[in-house]
Amino acid sequence: MSSAVATVPGAEHAGVSLLRGDGVITSYTPSSSTVSEVDRLQSTYREGPCVTALWDQHTVVVDDLVAEADRWPRFAPEAAARGILSMLSFQLFTRDDSLGALNLYSSVRKRFDLDSQMLGGLFASQAALVLAGAQESVRLHRALATRDVIGQAKGILIERFGVDAETAFTMLVHSSQNTNLKLVDVARWLVQGRDRPVSS
Repeated sequence: MSSAVATVPGAEHAGVSLLRGDGVITSYTPSSSTVSEVDRLQSTYREGPCVTALWDQHTVVVDDLVAEADRWPRFAPEAAARGILSMLSFQLFTRDDSLGALNLYSSVRKRFDLDSQMLGGLFASQAALVLAGAQESVRLHRALATRDVIGQAKGILIERFGVDAETAFTMLVHSSQNTNLKLVDVARWLVQGRDRPVSS
């Protein structure tokens, strides 16, 4: 995020916040411990520019957090007490499993002008593409790992019971249904060498 600080006029700190499906906001590549701390406040209180950008608006400009106590009564005073007075937040993307926002921070009031907003918006667009690509890569790796472990489990069943691949897969499905476990968890359990028999 150092590139965002260097690019956007007025930015002293920057970071990307991700809102996961379980409701937790996490800092992704924060430029400083201040970013992590302010993001933690927004996650704890469920309010602040980042939360507003994630849910309600694409861009949130805050000229003076001290004056925002009505809008964010718990977050604003604590962020200001930590030296953050101006913020600029951009919604990056909305996906099935997460929301993302780029956040820029300053210790000076009214620090983010129209140039800051324009350059920040351009930077946010680029960050959205990079982050979405990274998340897709993670998803693909997880999918490949899941496929691999199911394939290994099928191989174990084929060898152990002398069945074909389709029957081995059916055995895994039945075990998943009987144990109320996900198919991949049953496969992982089998691959890890447990001795409990798999129901057919």
